[in-house]
Order: sequence, then structure tokens, then C-alpha cells
Amino acid sequence: MSARARLLAAAALLLAAAPAAAQPSGATRPRTAYEDLQMFSQVLNQIRVNHPDSVDTHALFMAAVQGMVQAADPHSYVIPAARLSPQKEQQLRSGRLHPVPVGFRYVGGQPVVASVAPGTAAARQDILPGDVLVAIDGNRVLAESPVELEVFLAGTRGSEVRLTFERERTDGTRAELERTVKRERGEDESPVPVAMMLDAETGYVRVVTFASERAAEDLHAALERLEGQGMKRLMLDLRDNGGGVVNEATRVASEFLPAGATVYVSEGRKAEVHDSVVVRRSFWRTERQYPIVVMVNEGTASASELVAGALQDHDRAVIVGRPTFGKSLLMQGFPLSDGSMIMLTIGHIKTPCGRVIQRQYRDMRGADYYRMARAARDTVGRPSCRTAGGRTVYGGGGIYPDVVMPEAEPAPVWLARLAEDAVHTRWIGGYLTENAGAFTTAEALAATPRLPDAALAQFRAFAQQQGHAVPAGADADRALQRLLVPEIAGTKWGAAGYYRVLAALDEQIGVAAREFARAAEILGARE
Repeated sequence: MSARARLLAAAALLLAAAPAAAQPSGATRPRTAYEDLQMFSQVLNQIRVNHPDSVDTHALFMAAVQGMVQAADPHSYVIPAARLSPQKEQQLRSGRLHPVPVGFRYVGGQPVVASVAPGTAAARQDILPGDVLVAIDGNRVLAESPVELEVFLAGTRGSEVRLTFERERTDGTRAELERTVKRERGEDESPVPVAMMLDAETGYVRVVTFASERAAEDLHAALERLEGQGMKRLMLDLRDNGGGVVNEATRVASEFLPAGATVYVSEGRKAEVHDSVVVRRSFWRTERQYPIVVMVNEGTASASELVAGALQDHDRAVIVGRPTFGKSLLMQGFPLSDGSMIMLTIGHIKTPCGRVIQRQYRDMRGADYYRMARAARDTVGRPSCRTAGGRTVYGGGGIYPDVVMPEAEPAPVWLARLAEDAVHTRWIGGYLTENAGAFTTAEALAATPRLPDAALAQFRAFAQQQGHAVPAGADADRALQRLLVPEIAGTKWGAAGYYRVLAALDEQIGVAAREFARAAEILGARE
């Protein structure tokens, strides 16, 4: 046998034997940090000495740093100095540049849509949570963290960027979608787009974000208007409110809680992280005493979960809807010696009675962590605590409602594909031009939130021309009404019109209104 053949045979033997040699034999003691650092040094040295390619050792080290940080929890991340642009970030934070109004989180290294700022043009472009960003202006995505991506996408106000998304449909098929998105700030619109009376006594307010510093102030003004109209009970809608500024959430909760009441408690490894945030009466005049029903769903996250949790723990409101997302962490940036930065989780937030809002992420893949945010969950195995009035409430992964609504049925594939191709938005412009006089105010449309049969027939014909077959029948008609009527309102009157008409079509609001008797009973027991 030649020397070359003997070498290849030995290499093959090593490759075959390697997996068996790697198997542990029996129980092993926990390794020390020093031993693991030694192992890291060994791996780095073997790559440098034996790998056939020229390898940048700093790049290898940063990859290891990113792996460590991402293994700690699903929300911590690294911003490498090589791609960090402090000047551009400063321009963005100072308002000289505007962001793309789409929020992203990273799942398995991929940027996934987490939210779209309400009231923006992007909110009506069928960009959905779960869509994966695969290209920017036709180029692959280089950013590796939400902050880095936000800075990269920023530009002058009103300028546009072409984003390509990949979406998995409910039938398992995949679609590639291209959207031209305008750079704008969601806070330019009021975070309280709708405040109205449902009947002579019932007020309804929707708060769509706490990212704006106007959230508490706009809510305060809305409540005063409704009180002036005779409001005796309130429905506070926090569905799909992805959170934002914690201080705004605290001020909103303070609207309904007495001075000295705890809003939330933070805990961490360091003593300075421990804090108990309470209501201080420096801004609001008096605590509101009327019954409250709070609506939540899987899109209710972060700061909005703090509000729901505080009102539930203090027996101030009945929570109705779906279990919330379950994200409530304290994070802090730490600079590294090469100019990079890590954004690291440093603490957890609890509700006043001691519930952890954050969902469990230990021993779970990042993709599973986000996938299970919308999974059906009950109270089995959840940690619990008691409210001020002695009710049992549950934590361990979002705010668990007092009244759980069934999960919404997914949109039929034919309807989803209409939205993907923006067929409805292309039709609405022409329809409004031809029927401008038919829509006078958002209130009038909300009073009768439906299009005539002739309009639906016209839309079906238009969709057919675009290669989409829309089924006939009453169920399809109802689905089209729910798709088209709010979009018409949004096109004519912006976010306020959209959410006003959406509320008129929303059957869940009527279901939630039945819980005011329970809210009054809980409030009476509290007093």
C-alpha cells in the first residue's frame, strides 16, 4: 500500500471513529469556566493550524460571542462594530432620519416581522407578523440584530425601500411578496385612534401602541371626552398592542389605580435592577372608579402586558381574549473593546402579585419559542398568585385572561392570496373615485358597515381579471366585507377611520361587553 493510500485509510478510520469517541461514558461532573475556556482555545488553535482556508480569527471569535449571547435568551443580541454606524444611528434617534415602520425580531438568525406601526401606509400593505425578510432593494439582508436592521433601513422622510418577504400560508405553501414601504414614524399618528361610545353608558377606547410618548396623554384626553358624554363603564382594547415605552404604560395604568399601588416589580442578578414601580399622582387628577373590561390577544406584548397585568392583579378590570405574547424583560447595552455592543437581558419584570410575564425560553429553540407564542395554552402547570381580592391569576407566559375567547379561524387561502397580491387595495382606489359621494363620514360607514351587492360583484370581476377566483356564497361575502370595508375607511380617513369601522365589524367586542357585570362585581369587592 502506498503512503498516500495509508494516509487516506487512516483519515477514513478517524472519521468513522470520531462519533463513537465523542460519546460520554457515564455521568460527568459539571465543567468549570476555566476548562471551557481552555477548550475554546483548543478549537480556535485547531482551526488556525489545520483549516485549509485563510480564516479571520476575530470573525471566528465574534461568531462565538454571538452564539453565547443568543444562547442566553431569545431577545439578547450583538451589534458588531464592523456594521455599527453610530453616526447614522444618532441621525435616526435625533429625528433627522426616519425608520421603516415595521418592527423585526430575529428567529434562527432570520429577521421576522414582529409588528407594523398602526396608522402608517405599511399597516395597509398586507405585511404580517411572521413574514420573513429575505431581501432589501433586491440585496440579501446583512444586519444580524433588530437595532442594526432598524438603522440600516432608515432614510430620509417619505423615501421608499423595496422589501421582499417570504410567507408560509396556512395550507403549507410559500409565497414571496414584494412591498415598497415608505419611511415614516408611527408616532405621527395618535396611539389612541378610536374613542367612542358603544351605547349610552359604554365607552370604547383602542390603544394601538405605547411606543409614542403621547399614549398616556391621548388616552387621558379620550377618557375625559367620553366621560363628558356620560360614560359609566369602559372597554379598553389592547389587542395587537406590541408595547413600547414602559413609562407610558405606567402612566396609563396610573389612570385607573390609586396612589401607592404597585404597577410592576423588576428583578435581576444585581441589586440595582431590583425596583418596585408605584403610582404617583403627579399628573392625573383622580382615579377612575368605573368597571373596566380589557381586551387582549397573542399580539398584546411587553408594555401593554404590564398594563393588563397591573389592572388584573389589583382587581381593577376583567381581562378578556387570548393569552398574551409573554415578553417582559429588562435589557441593557454593554460596549465591547472592539467597538461592538451586546444588548443583554439583565432582569425580569413581574406583575404586582408576583407573576412572571416572560414566557419560558430555557431548553427551547428560538424558532419554537416564537412559534409557541400563538399556541393554545391553558392554566395547567402555570405558576399562580392571588389578586388583591383573592382571585387566582396565572403567570409563566403572558397574561392569562379571566375570560378566554376561542382562537380566531385563519383566513381562507383564497382571501390571503388576494391580500398578498394587494388586489383589494388596487380595486379600492378606483371604486372610491367612482363612488366618492357614497362615503361621507367614518361614523356613517360604521353605522352600516357593508358594501352593496353590486360592489362585491364588481370586486369579484376585478379579482378575476387579476387571476384570482373568489368563491360565491354568503360566507365569502362576509369575508369580503370584513376585508374591504375597513380598508375603504382607512383609505379615506386614515387610522381613525380604519379602527372605527373595524370595531363596528368586530363580533368579539360584543362578546367582551357581556363581562361588565363581572367587572362591576370585582370592583365592588375591591372597594
